[in-house]
Amino acid sequence: MTALDKIVDFTGGEKFYRFGNADGKYWIMPVRDMRTAMNLYQPSGIKGKTLKALLPLLHWLPPIRKAIHAEQMCCSLKEELRTLLCRLFGTERIGFSIFEGTPSVHRKITMQLTCGSRILGYCKLSKSNDIKELFVKESGMLSWLADKGITDIPAVLYCGTLRCGMHIFVQSTVKTNASAIIHEWNGLHETFLAHLHERTKQRVLFENSDYYNCVVSLEKHIEWLPDNVEKEPITDAVATIRQEYCGREVEFSAYHGDFTPWNMFKENGRLFVFDFEYCAKSCPPGLDRYHFFTQTALFEKKWGVDEITAFMASEEGAWIDKEVYRLYLIEIISRFTTRENKKVQGAEKELFAIWNNLLKAIG
Repeated sequence: MTALDKIVDFTGGEKFYRFGNADGKYWIMPVRDMRTAMNLYQPSGIKGKTLKALLPLLHWLPPIRKAIHAEQMCCSLKEELRTLLCRLFGTERIGFSIFEGTPSVHRKITMQLTCGSRILGYCKLSKSNDIKELFVKESGMLSWLADKGITDIPAVLYCGTLRCGMHIFVQSTVKTNASAIIHEWNGLHETFLAHLHERTKQRVLFENSDYYNCVVSLEKHIEWLPDNVEKEPITDAVATIRQEYCGREVEFSAYHGDFTPWNMFKENGRLFVFDFEYCAKSCPPGLDRYHFFTQTALFEKKWGVDEITAFMASEEGAWIDKEVYRLYLIEIISRFTTRENKKVQGAEKELFAIWNNLLKAIG
């Protein structure tokens, strides 16, 4: 039985469409209230954005469904999950759309939960104990951030395990059909991160910081790097960081860890940020901007190393500090090295080569 079969009954219920993309990602969208349901679908390419705009209007046309290889099905939530979600959100009827997850060792199911055209919240589910640990960590981080006065983040509604063995994390949202995804860096991002830094900054010995732990983890697992990566630029960068920071007291703050357009949205002139599962309490300030820049460059602009380095040398890229960028690249390499657990392949392997070459370009 698949993870999806544990929580969804495919023998009856309302009508849905299942469709996917070339990256092996799949979504299951209800015919009812499809425009609201499609808020879960966050494409970066022109084809995906066109699909998002047109499917709610033209899904009834067989040629459209054939063109996107949409499979019709009927399904409903299984009783245990449905009862829990209805209780958490105080409703007798709950709608849902499903993202089946990004293919990786940390694949998880994400559901957007609705009542008519109103988005109630989101839940993430997995049968993996490693993912369970991420859910528990995210729950704790969100509570810690709320205690620090960080607003415009989700509230934790539930974190636990269902009788079927699926681990579940449920959170609130303020998202509506009017919410906007912002793909270009602007003042809203600056304001959110400045507030995050001011509310969470702390002076610690470098060796007592979360960032130091990521450096140690990379050193410990250096042999786990894929075979398309040169280790010398990485070990040189780690040595530079150790020389610069070890034995020093530093002012570090919270790091979101996946600060990207697809993990935030604009609502009523404010930036609402979610997916804090990779958040850390004590890292160098500014890393989130470098993650936003690198991820949008790679996945939205389709840049390679040459385009990124050319941008860094341009007037527009004058904000980039090579030392901070080095700190970011070591963090992301460390995180994925540990996360993939000697199983780096496919798209992740290509990412390692890009990060490695960026380190070489920085020098």
